[in-house]
Amino acid sequence: MARYGLRLLYGVIVVWGAFTGAFFLLYVVPGDAAGGLTAGADGADVKRLLAEQRELLGLDRPVWVQYWDALTGALQGDFGQSIYQRRPAVEVYFESFPETLELAFLGLLLAVVLGVTLSVVIELTNWKWARELLISLPPVAVSLPPFLVGLVLLQVFAFQLHWIKAVNDPGFGGLLIASAALAVAGGGSISQLLTANLRGALTSPYVETARNWGLSRFDLLVRHALKNAALPVITSLGTTVGVMVGGTVLTETVFSRLGVGRLVVDAVDGRDMPVVLVAVTISAVIFVAVNLVVDAVHPLLDKRISWDG
Repeated sequence: MARYGLRLLYGVIVVWGAFTGAFFLLYVVPGDAAGGLTAGADGADVKRLLAEQRELLGLDRPVWVQYWDALTGALQGDFGQSIYQRRPAVEVYFESFPETLELAFLGLLLAVVLGVTLSVVIELTNWKWARELLISLPPVAVSLPPFLVGLVLLQVFAFQLHWIKAVNDPGFGGLLIASAALAVAGGGSISQLLTANLRGALTSPYVETARNWGLSRFDLLVRHALKNAALPVITSLGTTVGVMVGGTVLTETVFSRLGVGRLVVDAVDGRDMPVVLVAVTISAVIFVAVNLVVDAVHPLLDKRISWDG
């Protein structure tokens, strides 16, 4: 179990690194929250109001003091108050979290279905030209950013077919289309890995033995090869979840959905440090937790891997 203890330590370092990186990246960006709060003030009063707001927000203190206060507060679960909403940043974040969780979960589900289906179809296709065409699809899907896919889907389903609303569609159709935009890159990544492993599994001795029993190619693929070929895909789900969490920011912006992604964009634009730190830290915690769960479950799925290995 020492290996998992070490990975837990690495996870803590990752979360701390994400928190620290977000803090200093937002700090070095020109402007601060005080500037946003004094926007529209008369020219004669700008400097005075700006100084007062910086002192009130603690932005006039040395950066290391600000960082230490933010870090110690975060360790106690207190990220401070949202500068603009005047409420705890954690409360502001979790008001938007259910919408994003719904989007990310459905996106992950669609990515798995898309990736597995495409890989199975590739292996069942007998025509060489069709197989080569299908094999070229996953790399293309991986290279497409979610916001570009989202813009195309928005153009087709909102402006051409009028199946969904262009702005924050509350129905399941809007959620499904937004999730599909998020799932394309993840599905392509899953399909690439699964296709490569299926090719190896189909040439394994146990599959050759099953083939000699007269099983069809579909039975060989689904009942025997797919189970073992899917193990590396399960391991990679941690990375896929990370891609999904990151992709929700752009996807929610494109579809104008009111979730964490939109909240983060507004917080970064307004230099709302507490909200940004909450969002980045929780995203890092989710990423680390999923990877730890995958590592813990993998030996249960593959008996060749021991807990001590």
